[in-house]
Amino acid sequence: MYIPITVDHIARVEGKGGIEIVASDEGVKEVKLNIIEGPRFFEAITLGKKLDEALAIYPRICSFCSAAHKLTAIEAAEKAVGFTPREEIQTIRDLVYIGDMIESHALHLYLLVLPDYLGYSNPLAMVDKYKKEIEYAMKLKNIGAKIMDVIGSRAIHQENAVLGGFGKLPTKAQFEELKKELKEALPVAEYTVELFSKFEQYAEVEDREMVHMAVKPRNGVYGIFGDYIKVSDGFEFPVEDYKKWIVERVVEHSFAKHSFYREKPFMVGAISRVVNNADLLYGKARELYGKYKELLRYDNCFANNFAQALELVYFVERAIDEIDEILAKWPIKPRDEVEIKDGRGVSITEAPRGLVAYTIEVKDGRVAYADIITPTAMNLAIMERHVRMMAEKHYQDDPERLKYLTEMTVRAYDPCISCSVHIVRL
Repeated sequence: MYIPITVDHIARVEGKGGIEIVASDEGVKEVKLNIIEGPRFFEAITLGKKLDEALAIYPRICSFCSAAHKLTAIEAAEKAVGFTPREEIQTIRDLVYIGDMIESHALHLYLLVLPDYLGYSNPLAMVDKYKKEIEYAMKLKNIGAKIMDVIGSRAIHQENAVLGGFGKLPTKAQFEELKKELKEALPVAEYTVELFSKFEQYAEVEDREMVHMAVKPRNGVYGIFGDYIKVSDGFEFPVEDYKKWIVERVVEHSFAKHSFYREKPFMVGAISRVVNNADLLYGKARELYGKYKELLRYDNCFANNFAQALELVYFVERAIDEIDEILAKWPIKPRDEVEIKDGRGVSITEAPRGLVAYTIEVKDGRVAYADIITPTAMNLAIMERHVRMMAEKHYQDDPERLKYLTEMTVRAYDPCISCSVHIVRL
């Protein structure tokens, strides 16, 4: 007799999702990730809107990674109208994006994942015994938010980022203050790597067929922006061809579509970036990569947590270097005029949770077409596969332990469920 085991709400992830497992003593019959957030029609909402109005709407897809959505949409829009930003503007945009990376990774690792490894139901319960870790979480989270606030005008929904550059730029003194605080945060980021090196559960999920996608950084440095996508099977494709290689499908139990590459699920995120681009790391992050390389396994989704810890070190270091690059070119003109012409542009960047893809078509100064695929929408198919693998290994365990382990598997992906739910045609 098959018995359903249900997680109505996956804890400590953004958005509303559940897990349904149907199993018996004979094995697992069915596993579903039920994504039950209501569809939010961001592509459709922006159709017919003036381009600058649409660019203010797209970041509202997500507060966790609003900078990722804003800057990816801006790049797609600028490509559509045939505009290329100056190098120093691109560097400042990269710095804003890095703020998003630092804040998001710190939040996920310390407040959403660490309770799993330490045996707590929530981060508040950890305060008495792990006060230092909570303080470190806030230090890292706050510097990431401050970067976005100082440069983007606010920590969430950075309206100061506009076509052609920025509405205004911070003062030189403000950049120098950010650099000082980043230097103070670097030892905390390094502590995060040492902390999470102790916690990985690699024996639980092993997927030798796992395929990873990541941006091929255009500047030759491990990072966020690029014109090609690298696949861990050795294939590369231009971002403009993503609809050929990232195929979305509607599934009956989810308001979010699942994504496939060559008919198979694939993964995006921190571990996918490391798998594809580790040779581009530098500084302390490269040193730590060499020390802990065996933990950064391509075949295990739990390695994503440790990869995020490694990226915290890298992105703190990279932010310091970028501030030096900005100050070396000071003063910087904040914005160039952008002539709005008809066209179509595609941008794929590395959000904290993995690839985010935007296509924007502009006609008569308004959005004529928009397509967005978010990291969680790309990860849902392989996430469901790994939840099933966990269930198949532990279906005979106590049901509460099974629920705990399958939720933990989902959390390893750092999903943003609300982001993943857009237009669905039935």
